[in-house]
Amino acid sequence: MKLGNKASRITLTVIILVSLAVSFIFMAVKQGYHEDELLTYNLANSSKQLGVDGEWNTPQDFNEYLAAGEHRFDYKNVYENQITDASHPPLYYALVHTVCSFFPGVFSRWLAFSINVVMMTGSLILLYKIGKRVTGNNLYALIGTGGYALSIACITTTIYLRMYASLTFWVLAFLYLTLRMYDKKNTVGFVDCLLLFFTVTLGILTQYYFILCAGLIGLVFLIFKIKEKCCKDLIFYIITAAIGAGAALAIYPYIITNVLGGNRGFGSLKLDIDMITIVTYFIYKVFCYVQILAKDMFLNQIWLLILCTVCLIVSFIYLRIFKKKKLPRKAWFIIVPGVLYFIGISLVSPFNSDRYVMACLPLLSLVFSFGFIRAFGIIRNKKLSLAVPAGIVAASALAFALVKPYYVYGETNLYDPKTDNCVFVGTAMMEWNKCIDKFMNYDSVMIAKTTDMSSTLYDELDEFAQERGVITNGKVSSLAQSFMNNGSVDRKESDSLGVMVNDEKLRGLDEVTVYISRLADSDKVINKITSETDLKNYELIQKDRQFDEFYNWYDYFVETESYCNVYRFYK
Repeated sequence: MKLGNKASRITLTVIILVSLAVSFIFMAVKQGYHEDELLTYNLANSSKQLGVDGEWNTPQDFNEYLAAGEHRFDYKNVYENQITDASHPPLYYALVHTVCSFFPGVFSRWLAFSINVVMMTGSLILLYKIGKRVTGNNLYALIGTGGYALSIACITTTIYLRMYASLTFWVLAFLYLTLRMYDKKNTVGFVDCLLLFFTVTLGILTQYYFILCAGLIGLVFLIFKIKEKCCKDLIFYIITAAIGAGAALAIYPYIITNVLGGNRGFGSLKLDIDMITIVTYFIYKVFCYVQILAKDMFLNQIWLLILCTVCLIVSFIYLRIFKKKKLPRKAWFIIVPGVLYFIGISLVSPFNSDRYVMACLPLLSLVFSFGFIRAFGIIRNKKLSLAVPAGIVAASALAFALVKPYYVYGETNLYDPKTDNCVFVGTAMMEWNKCIDKFMNYDSVMIAKTTDMSSTLYDELDEFAQERGVITNGKVSSLAQSFMNNGSVDRKESDSLGVMVNDEKLRGLDEVTVYISRLADSDKVINKITSETDLKNYELIQKDRQFDEFYNWYDYFVETESYCNVYRFYK
C-alpha cells in the first residue's frame, strides 16, 4: 500500500502541525524550569553575577541575569561564557542569544522555544526522508514519522529549552546525508561533501554527543562501502567528516579539554567506591533509561516496551531463519546508531536523564514502527496492514491523556508569594539557579550560603539506592558527591549566615519567605534565624518532595519543584 507524493506531503504537514500544536499546549501550561533551562538564558545572554553571599537581589537583577541587554548580539560574550562553563560548545547558545537580542530586556520561555520549533520541524521532515530512503515507501515513512511526532518523546524534546532539539536535527541531517551518499556508487559529488562538512561542523559545535552518534552512523557506512568496494565514496566521506571535525576544533579548541578533562568530562569524576557498587549502579542506570524509553514511547509501561521488543526480536528471527529474509542494508543505518547510542549513553552519561538519549529516540521510533510493519507483513491481509498506523494513533492519544511529559512541572504554589521579600539559603552547589523565575515575583531576594550540609541527606540517598538494587556498602555519599560536584570549577564554599542574620533590612522585616535547600542543614538555619533575629515564628509553606516520588535521584536534584523546604518566618 503506497501514497502519492502530494498526499504524503499533505499528511506530513498535518503530522507536523499536530505535533507542534500539542507542544505549544504543553509549553503554555509549563510552570517552572529545569535548572539548566535557566542556565541556557544566562550563558547565552549575560555576564552578570548575582550577589550570593548575603546580598540582596532585585527582580531587575534576575532579569539582567537571564535576558539580553547590554550584550545584544555580543557573540564574544557567548563564547567566553562557554569557556568559563566548560560544559558545552557555543553554537546553541549563540542561536538563543540571537533570538533574545531581538527582544532586549525580555526573559520569556517562548524565545528559546522558537528555536526548538524550527529544529523539530526540520527533524520531522528529515525523519520522513530517512524513512522513505530506508523503506522506499511513502506510507511507511509517514507511519515512522508519525510514531515519533505524536509521542511524548517528541513533545518532551520540543519543550525542553536546551540544545537537544538542535542536536536531534543535526544527527538526523547527518544520517540523511549519509544515506544519500550511500545510494551513490562512487558518484559522490562536491555538493554532497559540502553539506556533510557543514553538518559535521555545526553538529559538533551544538553538542558533543553528536560525535558518538555520527561515529556509529559512519561505522555502518564504512562497513557497507568496503563490502560494496565503493572506496571513492568512502574516502570522500571520511575526509569530509575529518575536515568538518577539524573546523569545529579550530572554531572552538576547548572541545578536547571539555570532553576529556572538563567539568562534565571523564576527568571530573573521582570515585572512591567498591566495584560491586559500580556494577550495581550501572544496572540501575540502564533500568532508569528503560523507564525513560517506556515513558517516552510506550505509555509509561515497561511491560509494553518489553513485549514490543520481544515481538520484534521473534519476528526478526522467524523471518531470517525460516523465511530466509534478510534485513535491507539501509535498515542497519537506523538500528545500529539508534540501539547502540541508547545503550552506550545509558552506561556513560554523567547523569541519568532523558535529554542524553533524545537524539536517538527518532531512530528507535523508526526501528519499532518499521519492525512492526515488517512483522505484520507475514500476515497477508490488507486490513491488518492498517493495524500499525491505527495502533500508533491510539497509543499517542492515550499517551497525551495519561502520561505527563517531563519539564512541564506545575505542582507548586510558590509563584504566588506569601511575603514581599525572600531569603534563599543553600550551599556552594548554587541551588538557587532553579528558583530564579520564582524569585522574580518578590520585591527583593537575599541569597546566602552555608557550609553546614544536611546531616540526613546521604543516609536518604543510601536508602534510596539500596531500594533500587544498588549495593552501596555505605559509600553512596562518594558517588553522590562526585556527581553533584560535577561541573564545580568555580564553586567556592562560604558561610554567609552571619551576614544574613545581621542584615539591617532583614531585621526590619515583619515577615519573610525562606527557601532552605535540602543540601543545607535546615535545623541549623532555622535555629540561626529564630535565635538571632526577631523572626521567632515560622510555618511551612511548601514541603520538599520526597525521593520516592522519583525513579532517578538526579531528577530530584534538578527539578524546579523539588530540593527545597520553604517557610514563612514572622515576628
